[in-house]
Amino acid sequence: MTGRHRLAAMALLAGAALLLGACTAEETPGGDATDATTSGAASGPSAAPSDPESVVESFPFVAGGGEARVDVHPLVHTGDHLVLTLDITPTATPGGGDDLALLDVLYDDVTSRPAAGGAIRLVDLAGGTVALPAVDADGRAVGAPADLMTVPGDGVRVQRAYAAPAGDPPSLGLLFPGHYVPEVPVIDAGPPPASLTDDGAPEIDLTAVADAPHPELNRYTAELDGAVQVLESTETVTVSLGGDVLFASGSADLGPQAQAALEAAVTHLSGRAGGVIDVVGHTDDVGDDASNQDLSERRAAAVAAALGGLVDTGTFSLRPSGRGETEPFVANDTDAHRQLNRRVVLTLTSQVTTPSTVTAQGELPPFEGGPVATGAEGVEVGANRRFRITVPEATRVGDSLLVVVRAEALDTEVGSDFGVGGLTGVGSYRGDTTVLPQHALSVAVVSGSTAVYPYDYTLGTNPGGLDVWRPLADLDTLRRIDGGQTLTFVGLYPGIADTDTIAVQVRQALGTDAFRLTDIPVSGS
Repeated sequence: MTGRHRLAAMALLAGAALLLGACTAEETPGGDATDATTSGAASGPSAAPSDPESVVESFPFVAGGGEARVDVHPLVHTGDHLVLTLDITPTATPGGGDDLALLDVLYDDVTSRPAAGGAIRLVDLAGGTVALPAVDADGRAVGAPADLMTVPGDGVRVQRAYAAPAGDPPSLGLLFPGHYVPEVPVIDAGPPPASLTDDGAPEIDLTAVADAPHPELNRYTAELDGAVQVLESTETVTVSLGGDVLFASGSADLGPQAQAALEAAVTHLSGRAGGVIDVVGHTDDVGDDASNQDLSERRAAAVAAALGGLVDTGTFSLRPSGRGETEPFVANDTDAHRQLNRRVVLTLTSQVTTPSTVTAQGELPPFEGGPVATGAEGVEVGANRRFRITVPEATRVGDSLLVVVRAEALDTEVGSDFGVGGLTGVGSYRGDTTVLPQHALSVAVVSGSTAVYPYDYTLGTNPGGLDVWRPLADLDTLRRIDGGQTLTFVGLYPGIADTDTIAVQVRQALGTDAFRLTDIPVSGS
């Protein structure tokens, strides 16, 4: 775990933790164990409101060593945009001051720079998209206030614009640091006043919108034995098959474990329109270029031939090729990394015709990277500071899964530079050609031998040519947590079929506190 001085961190990425709700002083699914009389209990409407000033839900927000109440108003549909209105009011501040210093908690990149409110996202799970705050030509968030580093003692009203999603859904999910609201109603009305305290404050200027990104959600799953890794969007599915599972060293003859891996791969092609399946072989850097190129081509041909007996070749055509050692997944600097680079990748570009949940494979393998306990019991992790990590339950949200990771500081530190940094590590589970925020939540949901990561989406390519990704989860687990406080870090995951319990784990990697939590009940229909 690493330390970071919060005042120097504005350029880093803010967290977008989620909660399902906090209704009492008891621990509730997705909620903080707080006093509802002082922090504001989470509450929802009994019917869709028509007044833009009505409060859809209120929830506590732990940040900056203190706490605030967040009141959520309906989303207002105005032309091509939605306007979100939130009121944030401090209820407890460190040192007895009036203001609450949030620093960078609500900030994240939207386009070219960190935007105030960039960590506040609207989620359309049914439509498979996430809406990010609209920005102007300079990359600054459209709406007031321009600065969200501090909340004054009398509160602040936050308004942000977003692209209206296709299909005009009646409600959207709200992803806010510390809370997830599954349904915020969308109403046709003018936005409420832009300020809590200034009746003369100008209305939000939607003509200033230069970009309102609403990227598509992807899902990423992997078999823990390395046999199969899958990246899926509505337009493309990419299945990476571990070369060591398919072949013996230096061979292009399929081995005894290959059939099961190929059958697992084919399940991810079901429910899609027909098209061309590119079958591409890859090797590590051991041996000369020419022999590696030849081996990759022969392995691709062997996999394509086997797939020909498993798929309808009248619907799917197979196109084998090899890349040799030219496109490594990760650097060829260790034996483990070379193993990852020995692979055959299947890519199909076609539309989803029948949406499906993830189907788990196999049995849960042993975990040797760190402590193991039940989700309710939790584990203690951390080097510079100790934290108890628990996951009491997971909740179904439609066809998706909401997972709440609770982190309790077991010390008396105040204003420490060290936060819960071990929930993610250096590097991306997607490989070296991609970039994730260093302290974004990287907890995997595990069912059987299948690991499922949070939905994610891309912001484009950085100046170094790497794909920049964001998970539909907390972006900054390292934010301030004082002794005795509990933070929640939450992710939205693809649903897993036919399971009523899950496990979660953090992989063993540079910078992580590896652990596994088991026997986590899944509630909801």
